[in-house]
Amino acid sequence: MKSITLFLVAFCLFSLHIYGQNFKKLNDSDVDYKKIKIAQVFANDFLTKLKVGSTYQFKNEAIDALKNQLTDENQKAVYQQLKGQFGDFQTLEYAETWIQNGNASIHIFRYKGNFDKSNKKLEIRVVLNESDKIAGFWVRPWSDMLN
Repeated sequence: MKSITLFLVAFCLFSLHIYGQNFKKLNDSDVDYKKIKIAQVFANDFLTKLKVGSTYQFKNEAIDALKNQLTDENQKAVYQQLKGQFGDFQTLEYAETWIQNGNASIHIFRYKGNFDKSNKKLEIRVVLNESDKIAGFWVRPWSDMLN
């Protein structure tokens, strides 16, 4: 009985979390493949530059706040942490696209990333704003749910 109660509480909390996010996963037929490509090229180029010991040099593809956050020093520090835990970046593959309900101007693209010392996929998340500029970028353990 105790385990059933724990399961129900966990399920309720999980359901509230999903409802509270207010995000909607797009069907493949509704996804703009041009946007997928923009996000994918950025993520791949960014991680590949860091893998070879360089840093990503931003141009006009990202918002200023992201450029200011991802300085050369921060890029190197983040990649060293990733490399220490998961190894070097290898590849990424498109998984899904999400939008905020009622606001289709922000797109969240999720990719499954492969790193050479990890048998588990990592999520590589890229957020594009209404101008198709990179507005967010994360690498984290993969979860089937958008967290």
